[in-house]
Amino acid sequence: MLTNTIANELKGVASKFIPSKDLDDLVQEVFLYLLELPPEKLKQLIDDKQIKYYFIRLCKNNYFSKTSKYHYKYRKPVEKITFTDNKLHAKYIRYLKQDSLALYFNVADVYDSELIDKILSELYWYERALFKLYVLGDNNGRNYTYSTLSHKTGISRMSIYTTIKGVKRHVRKRLNELRNDI
Repeated sequence: MLTNTIANELKGVASKFIPSKDLDDLVQEVFLYLLELPPEKLKQLIDDKQIKYYFIRLCKNNYFSKTSKYHYKYRKPVEKITFTDNKLHAKYIRYLKQDSLALYFNVADVYDSELIDKILSELYWYERALFKLYVLGDNNGRNYTYSTLSHKTGISRMSIYTTIKGVKRHVRKRLNELRNDI
């Protein structure tokens, strides 16, 4: 249905109004969208020779919209949050002291922020992002509870709780392992 000839023609059309640095990623996202369409709709678009116009509209919508999948995946600036920043590290230590993690390991020894970053880098991006949002808050300085984080992300409160609990367990386990290696 969507042959290489059609795909190359559509990519050529997109290259006329999309900057070359964004072209490949955008075209791939739009092709993914097209391939997720019901086969009969895609066939009808091709048969009616409307695929080109549909493709152009999808490209423009994805490229210029601030809420498209393409924008969030490729264009939205992401600020890397690390625990090496003294302010964030101090906040993390305060969090550990007030939380039940203090029962699991000696918080006074948790001063190696690079070690914390190393442990968190072992995690899946989803777990790491939720944990950092929960512990550090967002870039605007807002802190989150399980409920407010659930409301902001659309992820169930119980799923967030389970994820954070698993991350705490992983941090505790890895800190103990790394301390025993030293």
